Amino acid sequence: MKDTLMTPYAKNTLYIVLIALALRFLWLLLIPVIPVSDSVMYHEFAKSISSGNGYAFPAGNLTAYWPVGTPAIYAFLYTLFGESFFVIAVFNLVVGLLTLVLMMLLARLWFNEPTAYIVGILYAIWPSQIQFTTILASETIFNVFILLGLFFWYRSQSNTISNWIIGTVFFVAAIYVRPIALLIPFILISLSFLRGFDFKQLFSSSIVTVITMTILIAPWAARNYDLFDEFVLISTNGGPVFWMGNNPDSTGEYMPLPKDLEFDSETERADYFKSQAIKHIKEEPGIFAKRLVKRFVDYYRSENIGVNWNIEGIKQQGLEKTVLPLKLISSGYWVLLVLLAIYGAIRIIQSEGLYEAITATPIIALIVYNTALHTIIASGDRYHFPIIPFIGILAAYAAYDFLKKNSLNKTY
Repeated sequence: MKDTLMTPYAKNTLYIVLIALALRFLWLLLIPVIPVSDSVMYHEFAKSISSGNGYAFPAGNLTAYWPVGTPAIYAFLYTLFGESFFVIAVFNLVVGLLTLVLMMLLARLWFNEPTAYIVGILYAIWPSQIQFTTILASETIFNVFILLGLFFWYRSQSNTISNWIIGTVFFVAAIYVRPIALLIPFILISLSFLRGFDFKQLFSSSIVTVITMTILIAPWAARNYDLFDEFVLISTNGGPVFWMGNNPDSTGEYMPLPKDLEFDSETERADYFKSQAIKHIKEEPGIFAKRLVKRFVDYYRSENIGVNWNIEGIKQQGLEKTVLPLKLISSGYWVLLVLLAIYGAIRIIQSEGLYEAITATPIIALIVYNTALHTIIASGDRYHFPIIPFIGILAAYAAYDFLKKNSLNKTY
């Protein structure tokens, strides 16, 4: 009787989820939440929203500099449970487990059940993803919304219009967290068109997506227009971030903005830094080309941000000696999975052909899109988080392929 209550897949998924839960809960018990860097501002913005002062800096000035999504979610939690970092950590834990389940569902949908199990295990023990349990950040929230959007977009249902609408709703949620998601629905529409060259589907999916996005984004854009007397879709930090990666003193990574400049508004500041970045690129195309290479390397070379943003909590617990080992483990794990993912992509291309490999799933397209974007704008290990689910799935497929070939070799 008990066996009929749960399928083998559900039972195995539960075991993997319990492993992930145990590791994240252990980290949560060991490391206190002490916000640093952007986490401090997410907390301050959330306090402002939950107290009824709107999306504003501590001084009270309303803003749209950072995307509002993450602070709004934290504000909702603060309103329900009070200003508690523990509540944020529990929320992050739930987000991590949901991400794991969605990665498994997509791996099963796009490949097979063994690949789903492997990616579940890989994500359950992924060091940086465990470390982000105790960080106020947008990265994991963004990923879970993208995965929810992909799940509904690709799930097998007869009513494709409802799939497009629900998928787009989650993509818009991701846009409110990080605007780089704006193009993702249209990348999916393009991939679908390339698979069947169905002009009717291309037109209908585009119309449904645009209408859904317009309805959901228009209220925030209207708020921003009232605030700035200019059109601002989501946030005003695009120009500054572009400048960070493209100015005479840039390393290609995040850098603070100059403090000796004054602007009448956030939009004026955004326009200024965007124009300065474009000007620098035009004047120094050779430096821009070199930085493209550097930013590409920086995008993939390490994964230390989970340790860096937990540093105060680690120090408070007297665990400073673990910082270097934690960084080595985190980055080593990431690099290993990237190498496995490359092998997985090659195997898929070999077995399915390049065209099929690119269009059958959005994995390669989304990895290329995110990589190209940050190779041009600004880079660093925090920026590669949007491709973590896809690197994980490809790495899992590589492991499955390797185990399958090994098993066949032993048989013969």
